[in-house]
Amino acid sequence: MNHVGPAAVAPIPADGLLLHIGVFKTGTTALQETLRHSPGVLTASDVLYRGPHSWQFAPLRNLARAGAPQWESLVGEVAAHTGRAVVSSENLCGCSDDEAATVVAALGGQRPVRILITVRALAELLPSTWQQLLKRGMSHPYDEWVAKVVADAPAGDGLFWRRNNFPEQVRRWGDLVGGSNVTVVVSDKRQPDRLLRVTEQLLALPEQSLQFTAEGKSNESLSHAEAELLRRVNAATFGKLGEADYHRLVRLGVFPAMHRAQQAKAAPIPLPAGAADEMGRIGREQAEVLRAAAATIVGDIDDLGRTGGQSGEDAASPSSISIDTAAAAVIGALIAATRTRSTGPAPAHQPRPGRRSRWRGLLRGRRG
Repeated sequence: MNHVGPAAVAPIPADGLLLHIGVFKTGTTALQETLRHSPGVLTASDVLYRGPHSWQFAPLRNLARAGAPQWESLVGEVAAHTGRAVVSSENLCGCSDDEAATVVAALGGQRPVRILITVRALAELLPSTWQQLLKRGMSHPYDEWVAKVVADAPAGDGLFWRRNNFPEQVRRWGDLVGGSNVTVVVSDKRQPDRLLRVTEQLLALPEQSLQFTAEGKSNESLSHAEAELLRRVNAATFGKLGEADYHRLVRLGVFPAMHRAQQAKAAPIPLPAGAADEMGRIGREQAEVLRAAAATIVGDIDDLGRTGGQSGEDAASPSSISIDTAAAAVIGALIAATRTRSTGPAPAHQPRPGRRSRWRGLLRGRRG
């Protein structure tokens, strides 16, 4: 492991491709929107950026697998650009080995490729992931979903572990580009701009040239009560509305209206104490494996095992919510109903779970 600070990260070659594969809920949206709203900075340094907005937020992994027009257009744009290029899609963290190889070969071509992976404490990712899946129509109760994810951990089954088995991510992409060409950035709320500073270094941009802007949105969290309200709406409507109408009325209506009505920043949704302890143990195990990897690590890898503020004896689902928030949700849906039917993509289906091996030993003898 090459453990460095943001300023010590080496730039990718002048004709290189930086491929940011996520993972979800690690500051990816803030990075993508910052890059999207910094065209002057990127153009001045001859950097091409393409992110989810470029392919209308459809799952890039699915587009690549199908050889869709959006994918072919992206491949052509990257190939035609002679300077540095950066492509960001957290959806790519769900790739299989074969899918990852297809992505690197098609987008990289003859370019040198560097992989950027953003990670976060597993105990923080568990409630954040549940919220994110609610925004895509899931309706599993929180306690049941948490228990299932924890039970799946030893075998590495399911969507959560497909995304958040970080040693496996480093192994998969490092096998394709070389382990030393993988950069792992540990998310830290105490240093919210860490990812921006690392990205500047990787793309050889001027120092402090990337800044969060009013236009650049972040992927805000829900309170426990708001998340439970959304879950119950999903249980009653998803599949009955149809995916396009669900996307328009709930994702673009109910959710943003609730967010705008928040009077204060949402407190983290607590994990049951036993689940928090288990996620901390797994995080420490993953950190131990990553120390032996050839990847460059920015931040404290031990943070993967952090559980502070996530543990709570009472993680029961809330049974009430403020009138202001409930009214905002209804008003958001009504206003959305008056809009023209959305032409954007419907929420993506969850990928099928796949088997994943234990974290220990994943990198031994397989470094690039």
